[in-house]
Amino acid sequence: MLEEGTTNSELKKQRLIFLDNLKLLFAILVIFTHVRVTYGGEGWWYYISTLNESNPTDTFTLIFFYMTAGFAGIFQASLMGLFFLMGGYFTPKSYDRKGVSAFWKERFLRLGIPVLLYVVLINPIIFYLLSAGGIQPWSSYPRMQGSFLDYYLSNFQSLENFVDFITEFVIMWFIVVLLIFIAVYTIWRPISKIDSIQKRIPKEFPIPKFIYLFLLAVCLGFLSFLVRITFSIIDVPLGLPLAYMIQYFMMFSVGVIAYRYGWFEQMTRHHVKVWVITIFAAVMLFFTYFFVFVGVDSDYSAFFGGPNLNALIFALLDNIACMGMIFILIKIFYAKFNKQGKILKNLASSSYHMYLIHPFVVIPVSLGFAFIPVSPLIKLAIVFPVSVLLCYLISHFILQKIHLIKRTRVTQNN
Repeated sequence: MLEEGTTNSELKKQRLIFLDNLKLLFAILVIFTHVRVTYGGEGWWYYISTLNESNPTDTFTLIFFYMTAGFAGIFQASLMGLFFLMGGYFTPKSYDRKGVSAFWKERFLRLGIPVLLYVVLINPIIFYLLSAGGIQPWSSYPRMQGSFLDYYLSNFQSLENFVDFITEFVIMWFIVVLLIFIAVYTIWRPISKIDSIQKRIPKEFPIPKFIYLFLLAVCLGFLSFLVRITFSIIDVPLGLPLAYMIQYFMMFSVGVIAYRYGWFEQMTRHHVKVWVITIFAAVMLFFTYFFVFVGVDSDYSAFFGGPNLNALIFALLDNIACMGMIFILIKIFYAKFNKQGKILKNLASSSYHMYLIHPFVVIPVSLGFAFIPVSPLIKLAIVFPVSVLLCYLISHFILQKIHLIKRTRVTQNN
């Protein structure tokens, strides 16, 4: 639905602006998450302060990190899934414009090469430097006690070492999963051209009613629960979060559908209101169940997976939140953050590079504060904004300039 006096090209431009702002949110959330893990210890990251520092803690600090870890767990799929939705939204447009060959060439250059470089070169260097610096747990690993060359070659001395080596994606898991989904979409495109299938694809497809979406979320919750009986949410076989793959693929698919049928334009305040109430009620019921029937001193790992009621309840909550956050964040950003000033524009244009380089910033900044005996909460409050600022400065004034020079040379040669 176009407003009077609004052209298609203007609408397209607006749509890209709010999605660019969401990309920036993604980069900042990733940085915050890894700084939080650094000082809260709940999760995996290169540097964990509790293993290497003696910082004073208090009850408020412990509660803060437990609460943020809890909310991060609940909204893991919905927030990360939102960015798979964006990946799905941009995929059909790029595929239509470039064709399959040019499309995959661009994806390999922009996504595939960074993954290869990170896995094969950058990640081993980070591990070894941390070990050489006496950082736990890396300094305790036997294979890292010799030279870097010895450590690197040890990754090829057994099948187990090699598989671990090539699947140690760390921050690149998101890009790897996105590439898998894009490959599925590439396979689907020629299939969708078959007459018998094309006839079944509707010309118009409005946003389904709330009750249908809610039931879909519940069904996806049961499917996720079945997956998590074998693979819990902390298991990453082959470096992939299999426990969340159903939600992520659902979100990617919604992104494709949203592009084809203009769902973003159809979202209303009513969608936001209904899903805010639903998610709030679901979260409150979850915490009521947790405090009344489970208890603070219980084993939290039961929620991560396995054939138990706690894992089922968490899987249902997980998927309901995932479904609802599509409408809440997309509509809010579409309505309220569909514009950019100069600063926000520069930040958004740097978001991808900020995501790629943030380990090289967060780790040394964290180490810089390692020997200052202050509360982890204070360190979080300092390291997080400093890391975001440095990531932006490096991305905008160095990496983007290099990228622009390369594109200019290619254009001149052509």
